Amino acid sequence: MKSKLAIPATLLVIWSAAGCSESAATDSSDAQGEATATQNGMPDINGLSTYNGLNSHNGLNVYNGLNTYNGLNSYNGLMSTFDGRLTTSYLVKCALPAGRQVTKQDQYNAWYTYQGAIGMGPGWESGTCDANCQQGISACMMAHVNTAGVHIPLWLDSPATSVGWGQSPDYPNEEGTYFGNIFTPNPSTGKNDAFYCNNPGWTNSVVPGRLGAYQPNAPYTNPFGQNAQCAGNCAAPSSPNQHDGWASCKGYNTPVTVWRQNAPTFTNGQSYKICSNYSGHCLDEWMSWPDDGVQIVQWDYVGNNNQKWLINATSGGYFKICNKNSGKCIDVDNGADPVNGAMNDGAKIQQWTYGGTDNQQFSISPVGGGNYAIVAKKSSKALDITDWNTANGANIQQWYYWGQANQIWTITAVN
Repeated sequence: MKSKLAIPATLLVIWSAAGCSESAATDSSDAQGEATATQNGMPDINGLSTYNGLNSHNGLNVYNGLNTYNGLNSYNGLMSTFDGRLTTSYLVKCALPAGRQVTKQDQYNAWYTYQGAIGMGPGWESGTCDANCQQGISACMMAHVNTAGVHIPLWLDSPATSVGWGQSPDYPNEEGTYFGNIFTPNPSTGKNDAFYCNNPGWTNSVVPGRLGAYQPNAPYTNPFGQNAQCAGNCAAPSSPNQHDGWASCKGYNTPVTVWRQNAPTFTNGQSYKICSNYSGHCLDEWMSWPDDGVQIVQWDYVGNNNQKWLINATSGGYFKICNKNSGKCIDVDNGADPVNGAMNDGAKIQQWTYGGTDNQQFSISPVGGGNYAIVAKKSSKALDITDWNTANGANIQQWYYWGQANQIWTITAVN
């Protein structure tokens, strides 16, 4: 039995004391079984376009090792922007095994170190990334995309020996399978083959920015048709792993199958407190006022009804979150723009009479350790404590989800 790489840590950015360098934190690993646990969270950024891909324009050369000057070019391409360096961190994470790393400079001579973890293309560290290497890294990169930036735990299966087969009871939902080659354009289309197909469990744990649902900027497509299943289109591995994922799809022999955790469930009529892991304070309807438009703030939990919330499923994996005191529900304020206002970073989180609109519905996505991201359906942006404020009365807003501590919440049943 091949040991599993347990990779529970999300991508972290660490700034040096000098304030001018960043690196991807090393993911821990231990022997726990088969396949690979990891977290996603890479948004749709440069390097993962179906037209541009991971090619020479991004400072990459598959014929030279990542640790050589020309394999991953310092000073330009991916290394020249924050988004490009984020792509690079996932590229190295997918390509190299745990314990290996790549160190590069940007155009300002700042150094960055990126850690390996999954090992889909170990030979690329100092040599060529051939077709098998490109396909394995492509599948791994696509499996880590979340266009809303939401970091969620994933379980990976693949015929690649660095990943392997096996299931985990903690990840019961077979979400989708990813395959293709995002390095080299297909001669017949002029585009890179960036593909996925659905598996039966993809609707059981809806997360903004995952698979083909609710993400207009997805860098991959389903070549078998809208919402088409992998079953009947992909070949299964041999026994005893025939139910663990897919061995090949559309001629690609290194696909990655993703499994996800269950969506949270909440009891109708049960009250919950929703508290920040960062400040320790809880969501609070300001001053217990019953009016539409009242700001949602954070406050020390004292058990009043204006700090208790009823969480009820709507549809498609979303929830409405309504205050026990006022009966009104969490709502992203449109501000002065009734059409697009609720899409903006910094939009006010308030209470409002429930009308079923998308700015009143939220995904509640597990992000590990019993914690959740709470993300608006309309904007794909997360509940966030304004300006990292730790004081009672600090306003709650929405902001692009980066997985920061002021965007992470615990949800606990209360009397």
